[in-house]
Amino acid sequence: MSKIIVAGGGHGGIVAAALLAKGGLDVTVYEKNKREDMGYDWTDIFNRHSLKAAGMDMPPEDKYSVKTDVTFYGPSERNPFVQRSPKNQPEIKMERKDIYDHIIAYAEQYGVKFEYGVTVKSAECLGNRVVGINTDKGTVYGDLIIDACGCNSPVRRSLPYSCGIQRDMGPYEKFYCYRAFYNRINKDYPAEEFKLTLFPHGIHGIGWVMAEGEWADVLVGKFEPFQKGEVKEFVDYLRTINPIIGKKKVRGGQYAEIPVRQSLAVMTADGYAAIGDSAFMTIPLLGSGMANAFKAAAILADVVLKDEAKAYSRETLWEYQYTYYKKVTNTCAPLAALNNLLVNITPEQIDGLFECDVEAVRQKISKLNKFTEKDQVKDFLEILLILKNASKDRALKAELSTSFKKIAKLSLLISQMPKTYSENEVLSWAQKYNRIFKL
Repeated sequence: MSKIIVAGGGHGGIVAAALLAKGGLDVTVYEKNKREDMGYDWTDIFNRHSLKAAGMDMPPEDKYSVKTDVTFYGPSERNPFVQRSPKNQPEIKMERKDIYDHIIAYAEQYGVKFEYGVTVKSAECLGNRVVGINTDKGTVYGDLIIDACGCNSPVRRSLPYSCGIQRDMGPYEKFYCYRAFYNRINKDYPAEEFKLTLFPHGIHGIGWVMAEGEWADVLVGKFEPFQKGEVKEFVDYLRTINPIIGKKKVRGGQYAEIPVRQSLAVMTADGYAAIGDSAFMTIPLLGSGMANAFKAAAILADVVLKDEAKAYSRETLWEYQYTYYKKVTNTCAPLAALNNLLVNITPEQIDGLFECDVEAVRQKISKLNKFTEKDQVKDFLEILLILKNASKDRALKAELSTSFKKIAKLSLLISQMPKTYSENEVLSWAQKYNRIFKL
């Protein structure tokens, strides 16, 4: 029986473990945290249909709520744009710890073993093949290593360069976030349920406030690490434009680093497959990528279980990446390309975009609620073109034009991904793909 190691307790890794154990394989998850410490002390929003895609039932109804409308603002707080939640909203919101309870129970029912309190330190390799993981408790060997250690994965970062897998994340490929829940004051104040401000206080980043009963859920994030005192300054500013945020921190108060580009150009090697944040599977700037990771888990498990020779090689595992790109990345990648736009423009130009009161743009954006729509790329290109034609700022027009070209090129490049693994073809393709995201 093949021995599968899941390095780290990422959501996609645990669901992949469940599906592989269900298929008769011996699967163990190695996680640094204790069981009770799994998951940040905050809520997450993800597409409910991804649970079904991974063979899971919906959680009990008292464990989740439906995502509400989102009101977007520019730095000046003028001309808000409301993204309405569609009927039969697919996005649900759950406590992250409840999500872990749900997926861990799913894995355990099929016999997945969990080793908590084990810190994964690096990959153990024999030549170019990953044969195990080095941990603070010793080396563990397996036939396939699934890397679910996150965007700063010590497994991925220790792979031989000859594997062709990006080891470290480049500038502006990560988003640095702080999130906390404060007591809610001024309860009669007519606050939006979910308010997201771009470039608040002139910072290249976002700030959101969600009104949740007795709490004010606050997130601040930017493309560079926070300096000392910066988070306090950021939150204090949000209080000036969101009078519901009290001074008492009720829960949370944690930092996280999130990938904001899609996806790893090469996600597999001999004996190795990356998933979730380890493979940059987030929905850039709009979501945790949990749904993407669940979908990836189903794809990966299907490919592994079909490998009758149990080779788990880069040739046999390539189908996992190819299928994931075709089903998921080709619709998320446009958002990743837009990250470069946000890095390169000014707060004043952001306000200029909000002042382009073009009804056609609003109608297009209102459609962008599902990230599985086949016309996603076409819609983004049309939005950029409309904004470019409506803007009077030459520099902004140039940046919008650049983003238009990047998204079009990215879409074309994904369609040209090699269907079967050839080292020269894959590495050549990966170089072109990575080049698009460079600033």
